[in-house]
Formats: sequence, structure tokens, C-alpha cells
Amino acid sequence: MRAFLFALVMAASGSSVVAGDGWLESYTAAKDAVESDGGAILIHFHAWYCGPCKQMDANVFSDAAVQRALGDGLASIKVDTTHDPELAAKYGADTVPRDVVVFPDGTVETLNIGYMNKGSYLNLLRETADRARRMGVPTPIDTKEKQKPIEQPGNTGIQPETTKPDSNEASIDPPLIGLDGFCPVHLHDKREWIPGQDKITADHRGVRYLFASEADRTAFLKDPARYAPQDLGCDPVILTKDQKAVAGSIRFGAFFDNRLYLFTTASNRDQFKAKPLQFTEIRSALRADSIEGASFQ
Repeated sequence: MRAFLFALVMAASGSSVVAGDGWLESYTAAKDAVESDGGAILIHFHAWYCGPCKQMDANVFSDAAVQRALGDGLASIKVDTTHDPELAAKYGADTVPRDVVVFPDGTVETLNIGYMNKGSYLNLLRETADRARRMGVPTPIDTKEKQKPIEQPGNTGIQPETTKPDSNEASIDPPLIGLDGFCPVHLHDKREWIPGQDKITADHRGVRYLFASEADRTAFLKDPARYAPQDLGCDPVILTKDQKAVAGSIRFGAFFDNRLYLFTTASNRDQFKAKPLQFTEIRSALRADSIEGASFQ
């Protein structure tokens, strides 16, 4: 009912939803919608020439339950990367199909890359909407501004030694240390294993990361989903096959789509590298305190 009323309101105000399919007509309309009603912006990037994109249109987006979920706690838009290359570049959509979310706190996260079946996509929409609701009522979204480092009133922009935990999940006690204490920014940007400092930390989704410098922490806070290991560092092969959250090892890592994945064994890493989309289709709503074999301090 809420999604139906939302569609009627948007149609009456001029920021219309294409009748019955759950999609808003533009990025501007999506921003206006979340600023007035809350929720998160969901962007489905596709292209006219993309075969898997056409399959999702036929098999997923034609479903009434999916269409309702697109408007329930989400302001959803479809963007053809050939028509809006600037928006695609802004959100790193260099391959399609791809789903990106902008949460109320400005956090940008890639939810899915490649074809996803109807059931998995419906779960993804519902989990994403639930995460957005837990963040509360947003202030007007401007991703360039919202991804700046957290600043306290009257400060100089330098982060305190212990930063505020990510708003959608509190840190746990004792904290789970990500990447065994190595700096995630150096690892992502330079592929260097540089130990972080105990006094320069930030928490993201219940995991504490250490940084080599204040500049590294600032870079991380602008886009934590970019630098943090995917699936909270859990082995995606085990997660997909056994639905178990088991911490991967920094000994067995691999980058895919400029994101870091960790594995428990070299064999699992090889399986992932052979068919990465098989293990990255579903983004799981994990909690740090549910991970087996994690390192706490």
C-alpha cells in the first residue's frame, strides 16, 4: 500500500514513476523522493546492447513483487550508461548490469554486478531498504558533500583518534580488527601491505580498521565500501555455497572490479577467479559478530 500511495504522490507532483513498473523517471526525481520521504536511492545501470540486462528486464523487472519492492523504502531508477556516461562514471559503473545504492548517510555501495535472478534480486531490494530505514531520516542528499570526512562543529577537519562508528551498525566489543591491522587504503590504492597505527582507526559495519596515516583514514571515510573487504572479509565461496560467514585470510586475497575479496584457501580463491560473478551476485547482510574465525582484540 505504501509503495502504491508513493507512486500516486510522485505522479501527481510531476516527478513521475513510469506506470506500474516501480522506477522513477530521473536521478533528480530520486533525490527529491528520498529527501522528502526517506529511504535510499537505488540505481540500476544497464545498456541497450547488454544481453544480461535484457534478461533482467524480461525475467526480473516484469514481476509485480519486484516492482513493489523498488518503491518500498527505495527511490529506484534505471540508467543506460550510453545515455548518461557522466552518472555512470560518478558511480563507477564500468560494467553492466550493476546495482548501486546511495544510503541516507551518503554511503555509496555497489550491491550487485551481473545478472541476478528474481528471488535473489527481491531479497537484495528488501535488505537494502531495511538497512536504509535503520539509518533514520536523512538530510538532503549530495553525494559529494556526504562523503566528506566526519567533522565535529568548530574543528579543523582533522579526525579525532577514535572515529564515530558507521551509523548502520555499531562496533562490537572487543572490536573485530580488519585485514589483521594492515592499512586498507594502501592495500587498495597501491597494493602495499603497510601496518596501520593503533591510534589511527575507523569503524565500518562493526569492523575496526587501522591506518598508516591520517590522510589514509580520511580517504577511507570518504568511501569505506570502496576500501573495506567485501562481505566483511568473509570467504565468498563458502558464503555462496554453504551460507556460512567464515573469515578469509589476508594470505589469500583477490581483487575483482576493484574490490578486495578474502578467502580461506588458495583453492577457493582459484574457484572465485575462474567464475567471479557466480560468487558476487548476492551481497549478504552480514554482521561482524556472526563471523567464524574472526580476529578480535
